[in-house]
Amino acid sequence: MLLAIFAGSLVACKKSALSDDEKNETPRDGTREQLILDSIYLYTKHTYLWNDVLPKYDVFNPRKYITANSELLNFKKELYDISQYKINPLTLHPYEKTALSGLSKYSYLADESNGIGLKAALNYSESTTVSALVSGSFGYLKISQFPHLSELSVPLNEAFSAFSSSGITSLIVDLRNNPGGYVETAQYLANLIAVPAMNDKVMYTEHFNSEMQAGNVSILKKQPYLDENNQPVFINGRRATYADVDFSVVGNTFLFKNAGQLNTITNLYFLVNGGTASASELLINALKPYFNVLLIGEQTYGKPVGSFGIKIDNYTLYAVSFQIKNAKGEGDYFNGLSPEIIATDEKIGDAPDFAFASTLVLISKPNAKEVMVPVVSFSSGKTEFVKPEMIKEKLKLR
Repeated sequence: MLLAIFAGSLVACKKSALSDDEKNETPRDGTREQLILDSIYLYTKHTYLWNDVLPKYDVFNPRKYITANSELLNFKKELYDISQYKINPLTLHPYEKTALSGLSKYSYLADESNGIGLKAALNYSESTTVSALVSGSFGYLKISQFPHLSELSVPLNEAFSAFSSSGITSLIVDLRNNPGGYVETAQYLANLIAVPAMNDKVMYTEHFNSEMQAGNVSILKKQPYLDENNQPVFINGRRATYADVDFSVVGNTFLFKNAGQLNTITNLYFLVNGGTASASELLINALKPYFNVLLIGEQTYGKPVGSFGIKIDNYTLYAVSFQIKNAKGEGDYFNGLSPEIIATDEKIGDAPDFAFASTLVLISKPNAKEVMVPVVSFSSGKTEFVKPEMIKEKLKLR
């Protein structure tokens, strides 16, 4: 039995919507808390990227998680244990291991009962900033995170319009302490940087587990597919669900579509540190096959995986569901991307003009002009991600 995922209601799922294996995976009855524990297990058992190592229901026993002080802590402990099964052969530690006990590196559960579940889970603060400057043939762009594209498209377009007018050939992108955010926003920035010759070439591919790729996850029929306005989508008169989504590699191969007027970039420099994660690393990795790319700073966080939200009662499950790879098939930077030029944040500096100048020194470009012209200074006042994240909102129907 599963929790119905509609607006906080609690209804036993219809077993006819499940495969034969799924029908018999969990007990038929139980308390609300037991059913939620079962649902977390079932959804991860079928949608988790590394579901091949998860034990069967009777071995894992989701209903044993009843000892914490609150149901939320019980649910989080269950998800944490699930996240520790898959071992990285390079480190001999779980892929989702962190230095903090009980905290998964990638997966998490958001409590939606207060209306700010995702914000609370990611520890949002209240600022999103974009800064852009030009000095000679160099441009500098600093972006604090990747919120919804609607929040960032205008300042990004303004910055790249100025870059184009200046005819820059080298771009410094400051992604230090940028924990990522929405995949679509990072993708838009990649298309602004791309030159016309990259049109229709592979930007990145998303790889779900084999069961998802084959479209055999019946449990996703319990997740309604909504449009960008949060309204139901219909297929042949019935409501579409996540079971109608195309999770194949071919269906999740994304191509470059040059989106701006800047066509002169040949060199890319990324300023990075341990807070550079998820969608930020996606941006770097996607562009590496096509430009002279140099990383400056410190090792990045290491998150080549992402998730989409699965509703369970008053909660949303964000378990790792896909891995992203670039056009060369590269995407195993679970321990982070390594810089070619090592430099501390103190040496580079935080203020955009200082960071720009110090970076030019680090890459030894004496011909760059001393005068730095600010072209964009933007602060949205919107939410800023703190927990590293790569959230996928737009899932394509088959």
